[in-house]
Amino acid sequence: MNKYYTILIIGGITFGTAAIFIKLSNLTPGMIAFSRFFVAGLILSRGKLPLRRILKQWKVGALLAAHMILFVLSVYHTTVIDSTVLVSTSPLFSLVLAPLVGIGTTRREAIAGITAFLGVLIMNFPLNQGYLLGNILAILSALTVSLYTVLLSKTDNQDPLLLTSYVYIMSALFSFPIAILQGVGQVNLISVLSLLGLIMLPTLIGHTSVIYSSGHVKPQHIEVIGLLEPVVATILAYLIFSQAPTTLEVVGGAIIILSIIMIILK
Repeated sequence: MNKYYTILIIGGITFGTAAIFIKLSNLTPGMIAFSRFFVAGLILSRGKLPLRRILKQWKVGALLAAHMILFVLSVYHTTVIDSTVLVSTSPLFSLVLAPLVGIGTTRREAIAGITAFLGVLIMNFPLNQGYLLGNILAILSALTVSLYTVLLSKTDNQDPLLLTSYVYIMSALFSFPIAILQGVGQVNLISVLSLLGLIMLPTLIGHTSVIYSSGHVKPQHIEVIGLLEPVVATILAYLIFSQAPTTLEVVGGAIIILSIIMIILK
C-alpha cells in the first residue's frame, strides 16, 4: 500500500468527526461551510494568493461548495437517514463518470464500489420514506462530489498544498452568499471549538488528503475509501453520545471496511 492510500485512510477517518462537530455547533450550515474552507485555505496558502491561479480552480471549487450546500439542503427536506444513504451513492457515480475522462474501471473496482454501497444501505436499514425534493438534492450532492473527485484527478497538482488552498478559497467564495442569507447562528465557546475541530480534522486533514492524492489514486478508490466516514461517525457517536450501534450498523460497517480492503490490496 503506497503513501497516498495511507493518507486517504487517515483522511477518511477524520471525515467521521465532521458530523460530531456539526452536531455540537450552533452555527448555521452556510457559516460553517464558508468559515472552514476560508480559514483552511488561508492556512495552506503560506501567504501565496495569486488571483489568477485561484480563479482557475473555479470548477472544482464550485463543485465542492455545491456538494456541501446540497447536502445541507437535502437534510432540511428529507430524513437524515435517506439523505445520508443517497449521498453515499457517490462511489457508483464515480464508476460511471471516471471512464468518460479516460480513467478505466476494473471489475474488482466495480465490485468494491457496489459492495461499499450495500454496506451503507445495511448500516441505515430500514429506510424512512422521506420526501422527493430532499432525496433529489441528496442525489445531486452525490453527483457533485463525484464530479469533484473526477476533475481533481485531471488537475495539475505539482504543489498539492497550494492547489488545496486555492480550491478551498474558491469553495468559500461560492459558499459566502449562503452564509449571508442564513446568518451566523449562535456564537459561543462550544460553537467556536467545534468550528476549529472541523477546520483542523475533516478539512485540513480529510479534504486535503483527497486533493493531495488526486492524480495518484483513482477517483473510484477515493470515493470508496471516503466511506470510512459513516463507520467512524458511528463509533464516535457511541463513545461521545452513548448511541450504541445496531447489529445492522456493525454488519454494514464491516462490509464497507471489506470494500476498502478490496480497493487498497493488489
